[in-house]
Order: sequence, then structure tokens, then C-alpha cells
Amino acid sequence: MFAPASIDLRGGFVISASLDTAFELFSPEGERLWVPGWNPELLHPAGVAWARGLIFRTQEELGEAVWVVTGLDRERHEVEYCRVESRRYVARVRVHCRALGAAQTEAGVGYTFVGLSEPGNREIAAMSETAFDEKMKRWEKWIGAYLAQAGPIDR
Repeated sequence: MFAPASIDLRGGFVISASLDTAFELFSPEGERLWVPGWNPELLHPAGVAWARGLIFRTQEELGEAVWVVTGLDRERHEVEYCRVESRRYVARVRVHCRALGAAQTEAGVGYTFVGLSEPGNREIAAMSETAFDEKMKRWEKWIGAYLAQAGPIDR
């Protein structure tokens, strides 16, 4: 009988932007601005760019991922996604932003992975806090590079 593996990974970093600007960078279209190769296909509901219940898909290294915005609280600057990579795993992705100052924001990021297959379980077994910390450093670098080239965007 199959027993799914799971892991919780948490990290974060600081963004040199206002709270509202930083939070928008974690929307499907916002991530397009700074994540290399990120090209979400917004599926449902039509014409909606970021709302609870939005369904979209992306192409990942090993195939397609389907995403659902399961929670979105703009006032609290929190978003939660459910990402399904069929026959591999499900990931619950949570981002919370909080102001450190007028133009500095702390982003907290959490991922929970649950295996859907033995290959998915093996991928989860290979995940580590160290690798997740490196991912957070990449995100911080990519966002910093985007903000540097975009110029002043805080209104």
C-alpha cells in the first residue's frame, strides 16, 4: 500500500520595496516579472488575474503543474496556492509579506510537499532545508535584479 511522503520547508528574505509592491510580485502575473521562464496560463475564471479560486497552469522541468489560488488576503498580504504535479506530488505554497519600513518588506515563504507516487516520494526525500534556503536566496536575487532594472515603482 502506498504511503505518501511529506516535508515542510520554510524560509524568507527581504525585498527593497513597499509592502503592497512586494506582495504583488507573488501573484501569477507578478512572478512573470522576475522568475526566469515563468509563463502562467490563466485558465479560470476568464479575465481574472489574481483572486481566490483562480486556476492556472505552468510548464515545469518535469511537466505541467496546475495551480489553484486557495487563499488570498490582500489586507494581510497573504496568499496560498495549491500546486499539483500529476503523478509526482502536491505542494501547498504560502507567502506572507510584512513591512519592515516604508520601502522594505519581509517575505515569508512556506512549502508543504506531499507525494502522489513513489517517484514523487523520492523527490521529496531528496529535498532539504539547505536547498530551500538556496532557493530563497535565488528568489531574493531575482527580485532584487528586477527591482533594480525596473526603477522606482513604489507609488
